[in-house]
Amino acid sequence: VFEVGNIVDVRGYGRAEVIEPLVTEPGHRFHGRIRVRYQRDGKTYYARPENLRTTVQVKQRVFLCHSTTHYRTCAASVANWGDAVLEVGCHEGECTWLLSRRCRYIVGVDKSRPTVQAARRRYPGLRFEEVDGFDVAALKALGPPDGSGFSVVLVDIGGIACLPTVASLVGLYYKEFPYNTKIVVKSVFLKRLMEDSLPYNPIKNNPWTLGPAAGGGGGSSGDGNSADATGAVVDDVEEADEVGDEEGDEQERQRRKE
Repeated sequence: VFEVGNIVDVRGYGRAEVIEPLVTEPGHRFHGRIRVRYQRDGKTYYARPENLRTTVQVKQRVFLCHSTTHYRTCAASVANWGDAVLEVGCHEGECTWLLSRRCRYIVGVDKSRPTVQAARRRYPGLRFEEVDGFDVAALKALGPPDGSGFSVVLVDIGGIACLPTVASLVGLYYKEFPYNTKIVVKSVFLKRLMEDSLPYNPIKNNPWTLGPAAGGGGGSSGDGNSADATGAVVDDVEEADEVGDEEGDEQERQRRKE
């Protein structure tokens, strides 16, 4: 179901906003269609629902992909027409060209001169530059003339590129580009690493937190001790603290005797 205000992707045309709901009035010229306004030029059009795809704007900054197909699909879903896009590792420019129809400004860079020359021959209407991906100053200098900077950075230095190199590059961009810059990365190994990782939440996951057992004095065992696992852990921690205090006192007494 598409609602007014939704940002959608229109097959073959790009990003648009729903401005009128599905036309249900019998006999209407555009019955069964939804009116949208394209981000690119502001023109409106009645589109068939089957040609629309919903897009999700997420708060995360970094998107990891393991294949070229996923990388390009993700890039297309992240970029809006108002974005300035930089592709690092553009190779011969195909992805840069695909994205050029979905954003207001785009530049592709690669550190290989023959590759950049090939991209320029294939897509003479686009800008390609020979720049090392770690030269952030040179990358930023390629931004839009209005000085707004890049809002989307695409990274494709090879899907099976060395993990330390990819991680270092992504970390550099995460630090050096503005906090609202989206970073799309193609890397099999970095994606696997993140899939095997879990952010630790001390509030939800810390069994060593000292305090009342969860459930506020819930069930207890037959001998009167709390059956709650958290309570047992709390008892263990308190006992360990007491032992530590006693050992510390004994050490202090020995030091004074000396």
